[in-house]
Amino acid sequence: MNRERGSISIAFLLVGLFLAALAQMAMIFISRNVQFEEDYWRGRQLRLLCSSVIEHLVTQELEAGEDILLEANLQPGNVPVKLIRKVYYSDDACFRNLELRAETTEASQSIRHLQFSLDEVKLAQAQRYMLISGKDLLGTEFLPDEGIHTSAEEVIIPQISFLKNTGEFKRSISALGMDDVRQYGLDKRFYYLTNTGSPTTFTKNLKVYGTAVIATEGSIIIESGCQFFDRVIFLVKGTLTIKNDVKLPQVLVVSYGRVTIGTGCQIGGVIFSGSNIELQGSSELTYDENVVAPFSSAFYIL
Repeated sequence: MNRERGSISIAFLLVGLFLAALAQMAMIFISRNVQFEEDYWRGRQLRLLCSSVIEHLVTQELEAGEDILLEANLQPGNVPVKLIRKVYYSDDACFRNLELRAETTEASQSIRHLQFSLDEVKLAQAQRYMLISGKDLLGTEFLPDEGIHTSAEEVIIPQISFLKNTGEFKRSISALGMDDVRQYGLDKRFYYLTNTGSPTTFTKNLKVYGTAVIATEGSIIIESGCQFFDRVIFLVKGTLTIKNDVKLPQVLVVSYGRVTIGTGCQIGGVIFSGSNIELQGSSELTYDENVVAPFSSAFYIL
């Protein structure tokens, strides 16, 4: 009898230990879920704080520097939060980087916005002409209107190195794959391409949706039959080659090197070149000064 009672007691003890272990595991699981929920909702609060303020700031003229815009408390928990603004400009003032960071002692969220605008000299030229060459315009016999072009003493592209991703500064996308462009299009962001070994090439008959600023240390080739459907800005340290039957309805080009335009193209916008602009055949060229308006990226979470 005593042996049976001892066996039953051990069995109950084991069951008790097992249930206690299950209870402990359940408490840990619930605790982790609660913490996950708290982190999730706190992150949403911080992102909402950043996004609601940045929409107001993007339209304002902002001084460079860093400052605290707001100090408050988040609920529940009465958690202190700071909203910090950082503003950076390129030396030529063509690029502005705006970042808002909301932070507590336990968490932080940041939203970034980048803006591009031309300098006053180029804006003044773009108000009068579509083709602006630093050297000469070749193929003028193909021009529909003699007043569509001018020659400038010098064309300098903006300081695109400002877009380079260094350290904590993730200002741009560093790759432009044509498969991604074909499938997803451009996404209202800045691209900074450093590959100078071979040109960035938009493949033949490619349809490109979406808007972007595409800056490159090298050259760009747009193959025949490519169609762009939205506003695109090309900032090119090398050359830009636009082959036959390309459609660029809203384009701003600023290039150090030669810009070549094939035959049968439909191009609307403004083109600057520090070298020659060459027309290789008849194309439909339409002046559109709206393409020189400031370009604003999408808001993106860091």
